[in-house]
Amino acid sequence: MPSSKNSMDPRLYKSAKSGDVCFLKQLLNDDPMLLYQLTPRENTALHIAGQFGHKNVTAEIYSRCMSLVTQPNLDGDTPLHVAARVGCFSIVNYLVRETLSMSQVDFRNANNSMTETLRIRNRGNNTVLHEAVRNGHTKVAEFLLKMDPKLACFENEAGESPLYLAAREGLLDILNQILQSSPASAHGGSDGQTALHAAVVERHFGVVESLLRFKQQLIKQADHQGKTPLYYAASLGDHKTVQRLLELDISTAYVLDKQGYSPIHVAASKGYTNVIREIVGHCPDSGELVDPYGRNALHIAIFNGQTEVVRYILETAELEGLINQPDFDGNTPFHLSTIERKTWILCYLKWDGRVNPRSKNKYGQTAIEIDSSIKEANITPPRNIMPSIWGHLRTPPSWLDNIKVFSRADQEEAIAMQTYKQMGQTLLMVATLITTVTFAAAFTMPGGYNNDVGPDQGQALLQSNNFFKWFIITDSIAMTCSIIAACLLFWGAVNSNESSYVYYFTSAAALTYFALQFTAASFTTGILAVMPHQQFVETLGTLIGAAFHVITLLFLSQLVKMFSLPEAFRFFIFHLCKLKCKIKKKP
Repeated sequence: MPSSKNSMDPRLYKSAKSGDVCFLKQLLNDDPMLLYQLTPRENTALHIAGQFGHKNVTAEIYSRCMSLVTQPNLDGDTPLHVAARVGCFSIVNYLVRETLSMSQVDFRNANNSMTETLRIRNRGNNTVLHEAVRNGHTKVAEFLLKMDPKLACFENEAGESPLYLAAREGLLDILNQILQSSPASAHGGSDGQTALHAAVVERHFGVVESLLRFKQQLIKQADHQGKTPLYYAASLGDHKTVQRLLELDISTAYVLDKQGYSPIHVAASKGYTNVIREIVGHCPDSGELVDPYGRNALHIAIFNGQTEVVRYILETAELEGLINQPDFDGNTPFHLSTIERKTWILCYLKWDGRVNPRSKNKYGQTAIEIDSSIKEANITPPRNIMPSIWGHLRTPPSWLDNIKVFSRADQEEAIAMQTYKQMGQTLLMVATLITTVTFAAAFTMPGGYNNDVGPDQGQALLQSNNFFKWFIITDSIAMTCSIIAACLLFWGAVNSNESSYVYYFTSAAALTYFALQFTAASFTTGILAVMPHQQFVETLGTLIGAAFHVITLLFLSQLVKMFSLPEAFRFFIFHLCKLKCKIKKKP
């Protein structure tokens, strides 16, 4: 059958693809020149047989034309490249050993011929070992390393070594084989990275351990962006790898990338508190590192809104120097939290007595004056309970008295605070009333007591009734919530400043809401306990309970509009953390 110059005879292609060696022999016996035909990509019949894993066809073609083993296609791939890529060990083994034994006259020349064949590069500068490792063919890779260990010393056009590819793909067996058979193997990768970079980025901890055992010097090597393996581990929040790298070498904690950021900076920007704790534990002075803008880890955490990192830094003695440290514009973390409108971070800084609120930046502005300038620029602040951040977080009178720019805001805040305290008094009355009613209900049992002389004298008559049991449970919960609410209002009025009173008030209001709900439930279950199996009683109880729930739900909706409940919880969590830190510091 005739074929064009740029195509292979279909019969030859099909026989090589299908593995029909009998038909192939017949075809080549009739026309031996068919073996030199190429596909449009200049693949030979040996390429096709290797691609589809037919060893018998490969052996037949090789026996007729040995030179095809080194003939490349348009991509520069030899049949060995193709067989290694698909992981056909039998073909790779056959071609390599046949090449090795090709010359019986001079074994040394035969060996040179074999290594030259194995080291042929394709257009991407990949050797057969690159192809085997990239595609995860462990058996082929181990065989190639056994035949020529120096294959591990070559890098491709992208700068990738077989060791790098094995590390990136997490192929621990191949990686160990490379490290053991060729200690001087190349370890480079793309973008100037090393095999250790790849293992860290892909989170292959076993590979990381092997590389550190054989090539510990890779810890210090940075890529084209100036990033070390420790930097990548910190940016991924990989606490385990960060710990291992710092155990071997702490110097990389101080290495800045080309943008001027260190591992502690990137960990702070992404909120990885555990990583920061590990870095500070090994390098207590690493917190002094600043970025090109003069910002420390606390600045960066604030800029990225990482509240947990801010809390950790405030609670860590080694990082205390960061609290009032200015950047190159003179802005302290307190300034930056105001500029970036990070309200809750501003809370934590405001509540920390070590923060210096009088600090001025290079423009002569304090944090309060910056907030004023933001308001004058018509930038709408986030929705808060107060007109502005500084209304939300009232500053101590000891240094607020000297600032006149906020006189109007102070008046608005004072009016709002007076309103909340009046509401608090009303709420205290409601909580006290609920406490009184629920306390009395607990001793005025529905159905009365057993007055007959005997062992059951004085016990509730309905104690076995399920509705009665629910009455006791709901009444107890209502009384507990109302007592706690009353205590919070007392505590907030006596022991807190004006800025934190609103949190006590909001928490007490939420508890009062629950107390009202359970009071309604205890009323309904009490009626059902004394008048069971009465349809009109069940209907009446349902209607009263529904009406009560709707009314209290309206109360809760007003509360939510007034203040966000999660903020109150975060307030108490913060103070609990501070209390825990104080306890730890005590001898």
